[in-house]
Amino acid sequence: MLALFPASLAAPESDWRDVNPQDLVLIDTNYGQVAVELAPEFAPNHAARLRALIRAHFYDGLSFYRVIDGFVAQGGIGEGTASTKDHPVADADLSKWPPLKAEFDRVSKPEPDFTPLRNADLMAPEVGFENGFSVARDPGEGREWLVQCPGTLAFARDNGPDTATTEFYIVIGQAPRRLDRDLTAFGRVLSGMQYLQKLERGDPDIDSGVIADVHKRDPIIRMRIAADIPAKDRPAYQVIRTESKTFSDALELRRHPTSPFYFRKPPPVLDICGVPVAVKRTTP
Repeated sequence: MLALFPASLAAPESDWRDVNPQDLVLIDTNYGQVAVELAPEFAPNHAARLRALIRAHFYDGLSFYRVIDGFVAQGGIGEGTASTKDHPVADADLSKWPPLKAEFDRVSKPEPDFTPLRNADLMAPEVGFENGFSVARDPGEGREWLVQCPGTLAFARDNGPDTATTEFYIVIGQAPRRLDRDLTAFGRVLSGMQYLQKLERGDPDIDSGVIADVHKRDPIIRMRIAADIPAKDRPAYQVIRTESKTFSDALELRRHPTSPFYFRKPPPVLDICGVPVAVKRTTP
Protein backbone atom coordinates (compact mmCIF):
# COMPACT_ATOMS: atom_id res chain seq x y z
CA MET A 1 0.00 0.00 0.00
CA LEU A 2 0.99 3.64 -0.33
CA ALA A 3 2.42 5.44 2.69
CA LEU A 4 -0.26 6.21 5.26
CA PHE A 5 -0.99 7.43 8.76
CA PRO A 6 -0.88 4.27 10.94
CA ALA A 7 -3.97 5.37 12.90
CA SER A 8 -6.00 5.37 9.69
CA LEU A 9 -5.97 1.57 9.59
CA ALA A 10 -8.23 1.62 12.65
CA ALA A 11 -10.70 4.00 10.99
CA PRO A 12 -14.32 2.84 10.85
CA GLU A 13 -15.47 1.26 7.61
CA SER A 14 -17.57 4.34 6.85
CA ASP A 15 -14.35 6.38 6.56
CA TRP A 16 -13.15 4.30 3.61
CA ARG A 17 -14.36 4.32 0.02
CA ASP A 18 -14.02 1.52 -2.51
CA VAL A 19 -12.02 2.26 -5.64
CA ASN A 20 -14.23 1.84 -8.69
CA PRO A 21 -12.82 -1.06 -10.77
CA GLN A 22 -13.56 0.99 -13.91
CA ASP A 23 -11.04 3.52 -12.60
CA LEU A 24 -8.43 1.03 -11.46
CA VAL A 25 -5.55 0.60 -13.93
CA LEU A 26 -3.12 -2.30 -13.47
CA ILE A 27 0.35 -2.04 -15.02
CA ASP A 28 2.39 -5.25 -15.04
CA THR A 29 6.17 -4.73 -15.05
CA ASN A 30 9.11 -7.08 -14.69
CA TYR A 31 9.31 -6.10 -11.02
CA GLY A 32 5.68 -6.26 -9.99
CA GLN A 33 2.25 -4.76 -10.53
CA VAL A 34 1.49 -1.05 -10.27
CA ALA A 35 -2.09 -0.04 -9.39
CA VAL A 36 -3.31 3.41 -10.44
CA GLU A 37 -6.64 5.06 -9.67
CA LEU A 38 -8.00 7.36 -12.38
CA ALA A 39 -9.77 10.63 -11.59
CA PRO A 40 -12.15 10.98 -14.56
CA GLU A 41 -13.99 13.82 -12.84
CA PHE A 42 -10.91 15.97 -13.48
CA ALA A 43 -10.19 14.90 -17.04
CA PRO A 44 -13.01 12.75 -18.46
CA ASN A 45 -11.70 12.64 -22.04
CA HIS A 46 -8.16 11.68 -21.03
CA ALA A 47 -9.46 8.98 -18.69
CA ALA A 48 -11.71 7.61 -21.45
CA ARG A 49 -8.79 7.65 -23.89
CA LEU A 50 -6.54 5.73 -21.51
CA ARG A 51 -9.23 3.11 -20.91
CA ALA A 52 -9.75 2.72 -24.67
CA LEU A 53 -6.03 2.40 -25.32
CA ILE A 54 -5.68 -0.23 -22.61
CA ARG A 55 -8.66 -2.20 -23.92
CA ALA A 56 -7.11 -2.10 -27.40
CA HIS A 57 -3.93 -3.63 -25.86
CA PHE A 58 -2.07 -0.59 -27.17
CA TYR A 59 0.56 -0.55 -24.43
CA ASP A 60 1.12 -4.30 -24.09
CA GLY A 61 4.72 -5.05 -25.04
CA LEU A 62 5.78 -1.41 -25.22
CA SER A 63 8.16 0.14 -22.70
CA PHE A 64 9.06 2.88 -20.27
CA TYR A 65 11.36 4.62 -22.72
CA ARG A 66 11.99 7.92 -20.92
CA VAL A 67 12.81 7.59 -17.23
CA ILE A 68 14.49 10.45 -15.39
CA ASP A 69 15.60 9.99 -11.80
CA GLY A 70 13.66 12.26 -9.46
CA PHE A 71 11.25 13.27 -12.23
CA VAL A 72 9.06 10.95 -14.34
CA ALA A 73 8.74 7.50 -15.92
CA GLN A 74 7.18 7.85 -19.38
CA GLY A 75 5.70 4.99 -21.37
CA GLY A 76 4.18 4.34 -24.78
CA ILE A 77 5.36 4.11 -28.36
CA GLY A 78 8.33 6.47 -27.97
CA GLU A 79 9.22 10.13 -28.33
CA GLY A 80 6.68 11.75 -30.60
CA THR A 81 3.52 9.98 -31.74
CA ALA A 82 4.08 9.93 -35.49
CA SER A 83 6.50 7.01 -35.72
CA THR A 84 4.71 3.72 -35.08
CA LYS A 85 6.60 1.36 -37.38
CA ASP A 86 7.80 -0.73 -34.41
CA HIS A 87 4.35 -1.29 -33.00
CA PRO A 88 1.81 -2.95 -35.31
CA VAL A 89 -1.21 -2.19 -33.13
CA ALA A 90 -0.34 1.50 -32.96
CA ASP A 91 0.46 1.58 -36.66
CA ALA A 92 -2.90 0.12 -37.56
CA ASP A 93 -4.98 2.16 -35.12
CA LEU A 94 -3.21 5.52 -34.84
CA SER A 95 -6.10 7.29 -36.57
CA LYS A 96 -8.27 6.32 -33.59
CA TRP A 97 -6.14 8.38 -31.23
CA PRO A 98 -6.27 12.00 -32.46
CA PRO A 99 -4.90 14.79 -30.24
CA LEU A 100 -6.99 15.58 -27.18
CA LYS A 101 -8.10 19.00 -26.02
CA ALA A 102 -6.27 19.87 -22.82
CA GLU A 103 -8.06 19.26 -19.51
CA PHE A 104 -5.60 21.10 -17.28
CA ASP A 105 -8.19 22.22 -14.72
CA ARG A 106 -11.91 22.28 -13.94
CA VAL A 107 -14.50 24.28 -12.01
CA SER A 108 -13.75 24.11 -8.28
CA LYS A 109 -15.81 21.90 -6.00
CA PRO A 110 -17.19 23.47 -2.81
CA GLU A 111 -16.34 22.41 0.71
CA PRO A 112 -16.98 19.90 2.29
CA ASP A 113 -15.92 17.99 -0.85
CA PHE A 114 -12.63 19.91 -0.67
CA THR A 115 -10.51 19.51 2.48
CA PRO A 116 -8.04 22.42 2.63
CA LEU A 117 -4.50 21.90 3.87
CA ARG A 118 -4.77 25.30 5.60
CA ASN A 119 -1.27 26.60 5.09
CA ALA A 120 0.43 28.54 2.31
CA ASP A 121 1.70 26.77 -0.81
CA LEU A 122 4.49 27.98 -3.09
CA MET A 123 2.73 26.98 -6.31
CA ALA A 124 -0.96 27.73 -5.80
CA PRO A 125 -3.25 30.06 -3.83
CA GLU A 126 -4.79 27.07 -2.03
CA VAL A 127 -4.18 23.33 -1.81
CA GLY A 128 -6.01 20.43 -0.23
CA PHE A 129 -7.66 17.11 -0.94
CA GLU A 130 -10.67 15.81 -2.84
CA ASN A 131 -11.72 12.18 -2.85
CA GLY A 132 -8.19 11.13 -1.93
CA PHE A 133 -6.43 13.21 -4.59
CA SER A 134 -4.08 16.15 -3.95
CA VAL A 135 -5.65 19.26 -5.44
CA ALA A 136 -4.63 22.89 -6.00
CA ARG A 137 -7.08 25.70 -6.68
CA ASP A 138 -7.41 29.37 -7.41
CA PRO A 139 -10.46 30.72 -5.55
CA GLY A 140 -10.33 33.92 -7.57
CA GLU A 141 -10.71 32.01 -10.82
CA GLY A 142 -12.93 29.30 -9.39
CA ARG A 143 -10.69 26.63 -10.95
CA GLU A 144 -8.86 23.61 -9.54
CA TRP A 145 -6.44 20.94 -10.78
CA LEU A 146 -4.57 17.84 -9.65
CA VAL A 147 -1.14 18.46 -8.16
CA GLN A 148 1.83 16.70 -9.77
CA CYS A 149 2.99 14.95 -6.61
CA PRO A 150 4.96 11.67 -6.64
CA GLY A 151 2.71 8.95 -8.04
CA THR A 152 0.64 11.26 -10.25
CA LEU A 153 -0.41 9.88 -13.65
CA ALA A 154 -0.65 12.32 -16.57
CA PHE A 155 -0.50 12.40 -20.35
CA ALA A 156 2.59 13.77 -22.05
CA ARG A 157 2.19 16.22 -24.95
CA ASP A 158 4.10 18.18 -27.55
CA ASN A 159 4.56 21.96 -27.27
CA GLY A 160 0.94 22.80 -28.08
CA PRO A 161 -1.58 22.44 -25.23
CA ASP A 162 -3.97 20.23 -27.23
CA THR A 163 -1.46 17.64 -28.46
CA ALA A 164 -1.70 14.69 -26.02
CA THR A 165 -2.50 11.41 -27.76
CA THR A 166 -1.17 8.16 -26.27
CA GLU A 167 1.94 8.78 -24.16
CA PHE A 168 1.60 8.73 -20.37
CA TYR A 169 3.96 9.41 -17.52
CA ILE A 170 4.02 8.76 -13.80
CA VAL A 171 5.81 11.13 -11.43
CA ILE A 172 8.60 9.30 -9.58
CA GLY A 173 10.20 12.34 -7.90
CA GLN A 174 9.45 15.77 -6.48
CA ALA A 175 10.43 17.96 -9.45
CA PRO A 176 7.21 18.23 -11.53
CA ARG A 177 5.23 20.76 -9.40
CA ARG A 178 6.30 23.26 -12.05
CA LEU A 179 4.11 21.24 -14.45
CA ASP A 180 0.94 21.83 -12.40
CA ARG A 181 -1.92 22.99 -14.61
CA ASP A 182 0.33 22.70 -17.67
CA LEU A 183 -0.27 19.03 -18.47
CA THR A 184 -3.38 16.95 -17.93
CA ALA A 185 -3.07 14.93 -14.71
CA PHE A 186 -5.83 12.41 -14.04
CA GLY A 187 -4.71 9.67 -11.66
CA ARG A 188 -2.38 8.55 -8.89
CA VAL A 189 -0.54 5.38 -7.92
CA LEU A 190 -2.18 3.38 -5.15
CA SER A 191 0.49 0.69 -4.89
CA GLY A 192 3.66 -0.40 -6.65
CA MET A 193 5.77 2.78 -6.54
CA GLN A 194 8.69 0.60 -5.48
CA TYR A 195 8.52 -1.15 -8.85
CA LEU A 196 8.57 2.11 -10.79
CA GLN A 197 11.63 3.15 -8.82
CA LYS A 198 13.46 0.09 -10.19
CA LEU A 199 13.04 1.13 -13.84
CA GLU A 200 16.14 1.68 -15.97
CA ARG A 201 17.05 5.37 -15.99
CA GLY A 202 17.96 7.56 -18.94
CA ASP A 203 20.46 10.41 -18.90
CA PRO A 204 18.50 13.69 -18.50
CA ASP A 205 21.25 15.52 -20.39
CA ILE A 206 20.98 13.27 -23.44
CA ASP A 207 17.81 13.35 -25.53
CA SER A 208 15.73 14.48 -22.52
CA GLY A 209 16.23 11.18 -20.74
CA VAL A 210 15.09 8.89 -23.56
CA ILE A 211 16.91 5.55 -23.23
CA ALA A 212 18.62 5.16 -26.60
CA ASP A 213 19.31 1.41 -26.27
CA VAL A 214 15.86 -0.13 -26.64
CA HIS A 215 17.13 -3.35 -25.08
CA LYS A 216 17.72 -1.51 -21.81
CA ARG A 217 14.18 -0.16 -21.62
CA ASP A 218 11.92 -1.88 -19.11
CA PRO A 219 8.85 -3.36 -20.78
CA ILE A 220 5.21 -2.69 -20.08
CA ILE A 221 4.19 -6.33 -19.99
CA ARG A 222 0.51 -5.43 -20.09
CA MET A 223 -2.02 -2.90 -18.84
CA ARG A 224 -5.57 -3.76 -17.81
CA ILE A 225 -8.68 -2.18 -16.33
CA ALA A 226 -9.65 -4.04 -13.17
CA ALA A 227 -13.31 -4.09 -14.23
CA ASP A 228 -12.33 -6.32 -17.17
CA ILE A 229 -10.99 -9.01 -14.84
CA PRO A 230 -13.43 -11.48 -13.23
CA ALA A 231 -14.46 -10.16 -9.82
CA LYS A 232 -13.00 -13.14 -7.99
CA ASP A 233 -9.57 -12.54 -9.53
CA ARG A 234 -9.26 -8.76 -9.58
CA PRO A 235 -7.44 -6.76 -6.90
CA ALA A 236 -9.54 -4.31 -4.91
CA TYR A 237 -8.49 -1.23 -2.96
CA GLN A 238 -9.96 1.24 -0.52
CA VAL A 239 -8.89 4.84 0.05
CA ILE A 240 -9.46 6.85 3.22
CA ARG A 241 -12.12 9.51 2.77
CA THR A 242 -10.20 12.79 2.88
CA GLU A 243 -13.35 14.61 3.99
CA SER A 244 -13.56 12.34 7.08
CA LYS A 245 -12.71 13.21 10.69
CA THR A 246 -10.13 10.40 10.64
CA PHE A 247 -8.20 12.16 7.89
CA SER A 248 -8.64 15.60 9.48
CA ASP A 249 -7.31 14.30 12.81
CA ALA A 250 -4.36 12.67 11.02
CA LEU A 251 -3.56 15.98 9.31
CA GLU A 252 -3.45 17.78 12.65
CA LEU A 253 -1.29 15.08 14.20
CA ARG A 254 1.13 15.41 11.31
CA ARG A 255 1.08 19.19 11.71
CA HIS A 256 1.68 18.96 15.47
CA PRO A 257 3.57 15.67 16.08
CA THR A 258 3.68 14.42 19.66
CA SER A 259 6.33 11.72 19.22
CA PRO A 260 9.25 11.98 21.67
CA PHE A 261 11.52 11.44 18.66
CA TYR A 262 11.29 15.19 17.93
CA PHE A 263 13.51 17.02 20.40
CA ARG A 264 13.08 20.07 18.16
CA LYS A 265 9.49 20.35 17.03
CA PRO A 266 9.10 20.94 13.27
CA PRO A 267 7.15 24.03 12.21
CA PRO A 268 3.39 23.39 11.86
CA VAL A 269 3.51 23.61 8.07
CA LEU A 270 2.65 20.77 5.66
CA ASP A 271 3.66 20.20 2.05
CA ILE A 272 0.76 18.95 -0.07
CA CYS A 273 3.04 16.35 -1.67
CA GLY A 274 4.32 15.22 1.71
CA VAL A 275 0.93 14.28 3.12
CA PRO A 276 0.12 10.60 2.60
CA VAL A 277 -3.41 9.44 1.90
CA ALA A 278 -4.14 6.02 3.34
CA VAL A 279 -4.72 3.14 0.92
CA LYS A 280 -5.36 -0.51 1.67
CA ARG A 281 -5.76 -3.51 -0.55
CA THR A 282 -8.85 -5.50 0.38
CA THR A 283 -8.23 -8.68 -1.64
CA PRO A 284 -5.22 -11.03 -1.61
